[in-house]
Amino acid sequence: MTLAAQPALKSVASSDFKQAMRYLAGAVTIVTTGSGAERRGLTATAVCSLSADPPRVIACINRNGTTYEMISKSRKLGINILSAGHQSLAMRFAGMKDIGDVDRFDEGRWRTLTTGAPILDDALTAFDCTLNVAIDVGSHAIIVAEIVDIKNNSGGEPLLYMESAFKTIAPAEIRAAAAAMR
Repeated sequence: MTLAAQPALKSVASSDFKQAMRYLAGAVTIVTTGSGAERRGLTATAVCSLSADPPRVIACINRNGTTYEMISKSRKLGINILSAGHQSLAMRFAGMKDIGDVDRFDEGRWRTLTTGAPILDDALTAFDCTLNVAIDVGSHAIIVAEIVDIKNNSGGEPLLYMESAFKTIAPAEIRAAAAAMR
């Protein structure tokens, strides 16, 4: 079912929206596409599950980048969920280091699964996907991706992003010790 658009109320200011979103913690992922020397990728936190049957996820990415352009053409992508030890890699793919698109893959161990999209070998979990549909919304596109293969690694703490900083979830032992001190 598709709902018809209703007349919009005036939106909040973009700056107010960005300030408020700082408090929404997001799991840090690297969305990848392409193969060989023609690989692209970006760091994304707007990624979540959509359905289990069929297994699908969504990723919201900027339509003005080369990664979106290549996903649109190749119709394949990898979604790599990063661990706490991947902060440098997350910064690299976020453009926080002065590195070209292809050179971003010089760090990390990359492989392929079913589609040929780049998969980070030591990601907590990596989804190998095909593009189901892309929906343009403002500056971004909502990518609906069907999962055709998964690579799971056991253990590790997820890397999160909140308040303009990378963070992790404290291990259970630290939380228990903090609770005992109260």
